[in-house]
Amino acid sequence: MPVNPDVLKEIFNLYDEELDGKIDGTQIGDVARAAGLKPTQAMVVKASGQEFKRKGEKRITFEEWPPIYEQLSKEKEQGTYADFFEGLKVFDKEETGKILAAELRHILLALGERLSADEADELLKGIEDGEGMVKYEDFIKKVLAGPFPDQD
Repeated sequence: MPVNPDVLKEIFNLYDEELDGKIDGTQIGDVARAAGLKPTQAMVVKASGQEFKRKGEKRITFEEWPPIYEQLSKEKEQGTYADFFEGLKVFDKEETGKILAAELRHILLALGERLSADEADELLKGIEDGEGMVKYEDFIKKVLAGPFPDQD
């Protein structure tokens, strides 16, 4: 669902830390996610035409932002529930619907688009049972619900 241009500008401005009408190139993915998109880092690189590794490398004006947002909003490369379920089921050797929280944390830190330790800890907060296990079905639902699951 397309976002109103005024709302896009408001979201963009929230990330304008220097109050100069620009965001840092490293924030493109964050701004897109705040606008309701779920791009991978690879999608962000493709849409912006380059990868920004260091803060301060390039600042993006609001005029440069809508075409990037538009391209990201057309991407369909989001994994489905079934994709994630099959991927995590591989680690469920006893077929209990659970995997070790430590193993899931390792997966998040080491495979694919790696998360930082803080990001992994945030995702895993409150889903580990008393035996150090995670019901991966619940974990997948939590991830797919996004950071603000009650908003819609």
